[in-house]
Order: sequence, then structure tokens, then C-alpha cells
Amino acid sequence: MIKISGSVKALPLRRTAAACAICVFFTLAPAPALASGGSHVSSGLTVSAPRAEAVNGLPHRSTASAASIPAEKDPHATAAKPRDRDYYEQRGEIVWEVPSAGKVIALTFDDGPDPVQTVQILDELKKYGAKATFFVVGKRAERFPELIKRETAEGHEIGNHTYSHPFLTNNRSTESIRSEIAATQKVIKSINGTAPVLFRPPGGYYHERLVHVSLAEGCLPILWSWHQDTEDWKAPGVNRVVNKVLNNAREGDIVLFHDHVLGSMNTVDAIRKILPELSKRGYHFVTVSELLKLRGSTSGVSKPSGSKTK
Repeated sequence: MIKISGSVKALPLRRTAAACAICVFFTLAPAPALASGGSHVSSGLTVSAPRAEAVNGLPHRSTASAASIPAEKDPHATAAKPRDRDYYEQRGEIVWEVPSAGKVIALTFDDGPDPVQTVQILDELKKYGAKATFFVVGKRAERFPELIKRETAEGHEIGNHTYSHPFLTNNRSTESIRSEIAATQKVIKSINGTAPVLFRPPGGYYHERLVHVSLAEGCLPILWSWHQDTEDWKAPGVNRVVNKVLNNAREGDIVLFHDHVLGSMNTVDAIRKILPELSKRGYHFVTVSELLKLRGSTSGVSKPSGSKTK
């Protein structure tokens, strides 16, 4: 609290109340923290934090305050048009979902590969002829290249999830953002012969510089349907993950899972229940790139060969 004060001449008792009225106090309220799914606009730049995410080896994040994400001058920023979800969707620079794609869903898995969880998830996907997109961490891909090869061989898509999983908030330099993306591009290309064309920023943070750097590296930024964040990284229990997906399933959803969660097999066990139930409802499971190709389609897709019927 800031008090503006000075030398005050003594006043008669009857005038004390009037004198007190001229004392002015200013209260500085703290900058509001970003709520789940919210954004903060600073200097024409929006940094959005749609959710909290646990990062293996890093502390959990619940909110991101404006003070912790100082804006950096951006040549692309325009004060008259805040960089919110609508802005990026209209420009086709970030994708959250493709609601007109027909009765298809894109299952996505972050933070892998994992020698136990990824293997079991791949086994379940194979049973149903389901395709998924794995947003991999570069340094883990280096450790487990055989899993990257298997994912590719079985028709899944590999996406870029940075090399070391930092939160790419806009207090990071452009070069540090580029190096995280470029390093994983190089790793995946060395394993598969082809670099990813999709990028998912850890924690779901996005801002103008990140978008432009990602696109310059040949990757379209991909987030997820806000109603399909399973929060499986919290190990909330299998049924909670299952119900989150089944109760909110819509055509063109991009569902967020993790295939590397320390101390929890919730995701693996949930997938075993989700795949057969959504299959019964007539959903087909496609990669994100396949989903994007169906943008604008309302006729649905034919059942993938090898799909398991129940």
C-alpha cells in the first residue's frame, strides 16, 4: 500500500473528520494470473496457458502469471488485434480440432517414447487398426529410436514436442525456441528419414514468435480440443480418464494423452477401455495430418483396413 503523506497543520477537533477525508490511499492490485484456458495480452502479444501440466523431472505448473512471462517486442504484433485462439484458427496457424471432419477422432500422445507405456499403447492401437499421433521429446527419441521406428512402421504419425520439454513462454529468445524445435527435427529425421510436420508446445503455451518459428521450421502448431484434455499426467485414476474422453467425444476431436507418465499406467489402462467403446459408437481413429485432410468434409471416412469390429 502506498500512502501519500506530508506535513499536516493541526486542526480543531470539529474539523478532524474533514481533514482525514483528504488522506488518499492507493492500493496496487496484483496482476491477474492466467486462468485455465485464458490469455494475457501485453504489448499486442498474447500468451495463453490453457492448462496445468506435469513435466517429468520439472516442477508442476498450475498457473502462469503475466509477471512470469514478460513480453518481448514482436515485429508481427498488432495492438488492434490480440493474438487469441480465433485469430490463429482463422489464419490456419494453430489447430485445436477439426469439427467438420466426419466421425473421426485423433488420439495424441505427448512426452514419449517410453519403453513400457508406449509399447503397450501401440499394442492396443494395433488391435483396433487405430492410428495416432505421437508428439515426442527429442532426447527420449534418441534413447529409444526403435520405438520411433515402430510407431512409423505401424502407420502412426510422429510430431515434434521439443528436445528437452521446456515451456516456450515468450520470455525465451527466438533462438532458444528455434533450437528446441530444430534439434528434434534433426533427431527424428535421422531415425525415420523424414522430419515431422507438426509441433506441439509443452504446456500448450503459444505466442506470436513461437508460431512463426514453428512454421519456419516446417511444423504446424497443434494443440488439442479443450474438452478433451484428459489430465492423465496427474494420474487421476483410470475411470476419470475414460469418462473424460467418452463423455465429451465429438467428431473431429484432438484428444490429449501422455505416453510417459512416471509411476502411473492410467493412460494405458484407459486406452483399453476407450478404443472399444468409441469403435462401437462408429468412430474411426486417424492421425492429426489425416484429420486435417478431412477439413470441410461432412461425409465421414471409410473404415480403415484392419479395423477391429466388436
